[in-house]
Amino acid sequence: MIRINLLPIGRRPVEEKIRKEITVFFLLIFFSVSVMVYFHIDHTRTIKQLTAEKKTVDSEIRRYQDRQRQLQELQEKHKMLEQKLGVIDQLRKNRDLQVRVLDQLAIIVPTDKLWIKTLTQKGNTLTLTGVARGNEVIAQFMEALEKSPYIDANGVELKQTRQVKIQGYKLKNFNLSCRVIVPAPAKEAPQKEEGKQKAKSSSGGAA
Repeated sequence: MIRINLLPIGRRPVEEKIRKEITVFFLLIFFSVSVMVYFHIDHTRTIKQLTAEKKTVDSEIRRYQDRQRQLQELQEKHKMLEQKLGVIDQLRKNRDLQVRVLDQLAIIVPTDKLWIKTLTQKGNTLTLTGVARGNEVIAQFMEALEKSPYIDANGVELKQTRQVKIQGYKLKNFNLSCRVIVPAPAKEAPQKEEGKQKAKSSSGGAA
């Protein structure tokens, strides 16, 4: 079969040029689309990876937050227990102190000259009311209180005295207060040092 090109010879290069340009145009479009598809796929994969990493990080954060919350709860419970133990220990010390103060009062009260009617304690303040044979007996009782290791020597105060007559006897009704304190612990160092000195002196005498 014989094909005859009826187009003018001058138009053939133009058509070839147009055909090449169209081919290049479509190739450029294909390349651009391919690049866009590649970047889209790559970005999608990156987004998925970052999303997965974010979920992992969020999970770790929630876990650490739960641990932090548990730690705070444990610290609060520990603090509450310490406070309760402190209150219990203080109550025990106060109870022991009250017992010792009562023992001291039983020792220093001259039962043949002075009689305690009421004894009340509010905080560290101890208030006593009673009757005595005279002001001198009250003064001696206050001096004995000041010498007690459980009474603040500067806190003994006579509030009131009033003469009363009971069964024909003239007595002094008194009201005084004092501050209860915890005695300072005994110092053992001087005793040990004194023991060492005695040991040295005895060894020197033996020599």
